[in-house]
Formats: sequence, structure tokens, C-alpha cells
Amino acid sequence: MTLLKKVIELSLLFSVCIFLVGCATYGSKMEEVRVLFSQNKYEQALEKLEDTESGRSRLLYLLEKGMLLHYADRYKESNSVFEEAELLSEDLYTKSISREASAFLTSDNIRPYEGEKFEIALIHYYRAFNYIYLDLPDDALVECRKVSFLLQRYKDNSQDKSTAYSDDAFMQYLSGMLFEWQGEINDAFISYRKAEEAYQIYEEEYNVPMPPSLKEDLIRTAKTLGFIEEYNFYINKYGKQYDTESSDDNSGKLVVIHENGFAPVKDSVEIVLPILKKDDLGADVWKYSGKLRTRAGKRYDDADIEYLLRVSIPEYKSNRPRIKHMHVKTDGIEISASKVEDVEAIAFKNFQERQPIILLRTIARGLTKYLAYRQVRKKSEGLGLLANIVNVATESADTRSWLTLPNSFSIARLNLPPGKHNISLIFYDERGRKIESADIPDVEIKSGSFSFINYRTFQ
Repeated sequence: MTLLKKVIELSLLFSVCIFLVGCATYGSKMEEVRVLFSQNKYEQALEKLEDTESGRSRLLYLLEKGMLLHYADRYKESNSVFEEAELLSEDLYTKSISREASAFLTSDNIRPYEGEKFEIALIHYYRAFNYIYLDLPDDALVECRKVSFLLQRYKDNSQDKSTAYSDDAFMQYLSGMLFEWQGEINDAFISYRKAEEAYQIYEEEYNVPMPPSLKEDLIRTAKTLGFIEEYNFYINKYGKQYDTESSDDNSGKLVVIHENGFAPVKDSVEIVLPILKKDDLGADVWKYSGKLRTRAGKRYDDADIEYLLRVSIPEYKSNRPRIKHMHVKTDGIEISASKVEDVEAIAFKNFQERQPIILLRTIARGLTKYLAYRQVRKKSEGLGLLANIVNVATESADTRSWLTLPNSFSIARLNLPPGKHNISLIFYDERGRKIESADIPDVEIKSGSFSFINYRTFQ
């Protein structure tokens, strides 16, 4: 190959790299979408969302679109989009990704976005609520069974490694309520027990304890099923005060789920790792990458340094909303909601567990490109310089995530007499100051049944 041809090819590659790096990040593209969403301008947000669609981020596009359609009250369309996202997610999980090799040499952004585990689980939350609002309860129960299967897979896959998010307590709890709503008491009891078990991990890892209403649910369903041993066990464990219902109680249950704020955003952070003159660069790439990883943040004498390897990795930035608490008022009753899912805490912990392997992969990729640059530089200083520029241009962190997800979920549960009720929601900051409120009129409560509302705030 002639020198001219090499220069042309590398120049073309360099141009492509500059184009890729010059493109706005997914987060910056989504910024206006989130603003419009928070202003309840769903149709404008959907139009703006089209600017984010790409083959590599197809799953994210579908997740964001499904969310916006849900809040635009286009429930059938939302479920259709979420179904496509679910199928795509499963396809990405089950098959090998053909671009794996190219992602190793360039950037994780080359990979199709597969979704975080908690993101995929929450698809079923929105699909279930779409079916609730479409008055298709049997289809909502299908979502419960599908998420149960998904969460069991998470558990099975985490048996050989430590992982905080191997189950979703909130989705187990919601499934229990939906099963009980439709008279599937045995399935409800099973889901409630799984939720109780998962909340033990949630309290330890995310500071989210089990909601008090779940204690009532375990006692009530055990009693209904005639599980005397289990009933007595939960009475002894939680106390007689949680056996709250008498046999002739004809009240209904209102479940209000507060979706608060926006999930945290991923940003890119640069790490500088010194390659020393004394290093054996002919060593195993992975082993040497592990050695380089230990040098992050350490200082070395300039005379000992051969090269400064710069790599970029993602990190989450906290995005806690001002609103901290929701109260629900109706018929002279006022209760406070309990946090049941901390998406931000899960995202941080989930990433923290994967960060060492992400950093190791990134270092190995950067090192491989550096070694290639050294080989090119031996033949030509000019080509070596260009190859180094290409390496820098193609090194970018994957900062994609489902950005319209809430930061957290809370639940308020009330027992109300049958009939229509006007519901007031009041939202407070951490100092107890009122930030906003909302009124939901004519909420119908049916005897012995559940009624469900989900409500989103953004402050």
C-alpha cells in the first residue's frame, strides 16, 4: 500500500471520527424533550424525540416514546411501542452482537443500547398501567407474569456474582396488588412474599424499607387463603395492628403511585493513566490493563512517563427533585406516601458494581489503539500523529440511558367506601414546604376492589 493511499484512508477515517464526536450526545438531544415533557407538551415532545432516533439507540427511542405516549393518554399506541421495545430488548439479550469487535476498538457507543436491568423491568409497569386505563385487567396480569419471569432470570443470572439489583421489590409488590384486584389471591400472596424478600435487600442497599401496607397485604391474603401458619407467622412478625380488615368490610382500596422527577443522567469523565518507560508493553493486554487501572489518580515523575493514556468512562450525575413527599387527602383522611422504588439509588449501585469491568474494558481498548499507533509511528511520524488523533477522536463514553424515567416511585394506599371521591394530592419539599398540588375528581371506588392512579411530578 502506498503512503498516499494510507494517508487518504486514514484521513477518511479521521473525518468519520470527527463527525461522530461532533454529533450531540444522546443526553443533549433529549434535553428539550424532557423540558417539553415536564411542561405537559406531549405532542411537541414526541415531535422533538424523532431527532434522537438511531439504529444503535433504537431501544431508547422506543422507551422514551412509549413513556410520552402513556402520558399523552394514547395508551394503546404506548403499549404497541413498549411491546416493540420489549421484543427488541429480548433479541439483544439472546443473540450475540455482531458489532462487539468494532466496539472494542472504537467506542461502546457503537454497540446497540441493551438497557439497564431496572429499565427493562419498568417497561411492564407502564404496560400494566396502560391496560388498567384501557380497562383490560387480564392483559395487565399478563404483564405481571412476564415481569415475574424476567425477574426470575435476573435472580438466576446473579447467583454466581454479587449484585444488589437481582429482583425488583416494587414490581413484585405492584404485581401482588394487581393479582389481588382480579381475585388471583394465591398469585397475589406469592408476589407479596417475593416483594417482602426483595425489600430486605432494598432497605440495605437503597435505604428503601418495606411499605407498611405490604404488611397488611401479607396478613390479609394469608388469612383469606386459610394459611393459618403463615397468618400467625406474619401476625407475630409485624403485630396484630396490621390485621386491619374485618370480614364484613365492604370498602375498596385506592392505590396512588407518585412518579417523582427525572432519573439521573450519565455524564462522561476522563481518566489519565501513565504508561511508564519501564513497562513491558508486550505483556498480555488484559493483565497490563488491570495494572494500569491501579494508577488512576496517582502522580508519577514526568521523566518516567512514556505516554499518558486518556480514556473516557460514563458516570451517573445525581438528579434529585425538590419534591420529597406526597400526601393524599380525601373525605377528611390524609396519609403520607411511602417510597417503594428509588431509581436513582438503583442506577448508582448497579453502575458501581459494573464500573470496574467497564474501566478495564475501556483501558484495554485504549491500550490496543495506542499499541497500533506505535506500530504506525515506526513507519511514519505523520501517520503516527494522525493515528493518535483518530484514537482520541474515537474514545468517548457511552452516556445513554432512559431519560424520561422517574427518579423514584412512592405509593399511598387508602381504604375508602364505595362511590366517587375527590382526591387531592399535595407535594412537599424536604423541609415540609408545599411545592404543588393537584385535584383528581370523581375517582370511583368499588367494594372489595382496587382502584389505581399514577401521577407524575417534575420539580
